Amino acid sequence: MRYLIIIFLALIMYSCSNGKNAPKGIQVNMLYLIKKIDKKDSWYLIYAERNDSLYKIVSKDQGKENANCNEIMIGKFYNIVLKSRKDNVPEINGIKLKPVNYIDARSPAYDKDGIECYLYDDKTEICIEPEKGIYDLYYTDDLKGICYNRLRN
Repeated sequence: MRYLIIIFLALIMYSCSNGKNAPKGIQVNMLYLIKKIDKKDSWYLIYAERNDSLYKIVSKDQGKENANCNEIMIGKFYNIVLKSRKDNVPEINGIKLKPVNYIDARSPAYDKDGIECYLYDDKTEICIEPEKGIYDLYYTDDLKGICYNRLRN
């Protein structure tokens, strides 16, 4: 019985400390932890985690235009408002993405062995990753390339 109480108290202490790496003054449930950053052609693929869910964020590379870039870092938390690719026809950094219509959805470019893909420009195809639990692609106004530009909390 004594060991059960010690284990129970240890679990409570661990659960209370969860999220202590999050910046102060920001609600923990609104933060995304950056897990991985990849690049495909001129697009960044940013993998972020929140509440045990993994999100794939697509952001257009802005080049070296922004001298005051606050570059996102793997292992850090960021307050980001995500927009779903499925729910919105996105405009990323001023670029309207090609909508998927009935004909496109039946072509090999949009259906690779049952995996949904989207064309982000003439040569860049980005797919969901069901094996990782990613069933949608996201975008945000809070990132320009890999620069975090959100000034408000």
